[in-house]
Amino acid sequence: LEYQGYDYQTVLIGDQCWFAENLRNELYNNGDTIPAGLSVSEWQNTTSGAVAVYGEGSSECDTETPDGDACDETWSLNEYGRLYNWYAVDDARGLCPSGWHVPTDEEWNVMRDFLGGVSVAGGQMKTTYGWHDGGDGTNSSGFSGLPGGSRYYDGYFGNTGDGGQWWSSSWVSSPSGPFAWWQSLGSDTGYFHRYSSDKRLGFSVRCIQDTE
Repeated sequence: LEYQGYDYQTVLIGDQCWFAENLRNELYNNGDTIPAGLSVSEWQNTTSGAVAVYGEGSSECDTETPDGDACDETWSLNEYGRLYNWYAVDDARGLCPSGWHVPTDEEWNVMRDFLGGVSVAGGQMKTTYGWHDGGDGTNSSGFSGLPGGSRYYDGYFGNTGDGGQWWSSSWVSSPSGPFAWWQSLGSDTGYFHRYSSDKRLGFSVRCIQDTE
């Protein structure tokens, strides 16, 4: 599937058609630019959509990637795509191409259940390379999940090699504030977890095809 000059691989998992790669576009679907190159303080304070490349600029960066230098933004962009905050996910202009959308929490759950549940789905979703300390998966699902890490709300880049995180489009209201749901694969287990946390975090994004 060609989108904004890049040809994405897709995969059918159960009845759902998914991107088999992380998003890497710098524009919303309508052609508007997603703010990029934010400094640490700008990333901390924005409540608008923003995008980053792992290791960019002068922000502190850490990596456990066995196959390359993820703090080299050219390498990490090629390997992992881009990282988006949840405000970009929630923007009405859309991150995904027409006919596709960022999956809801429930759509992630459907895939997890199809792959056997929380404790085993992760091993089928992780790539057969790129994970720290022998944490590779079988990728039998074709999801091709890589440990692309995240940009924390304080601007710090961390967790490549050890973890892959993907946004859902769903959010939850709690006494301590509104949080967004996200999904996580780790290098140490076959688990596929879900969490809710601060919308300023920068995570990978996948697209799922609209249903009729």
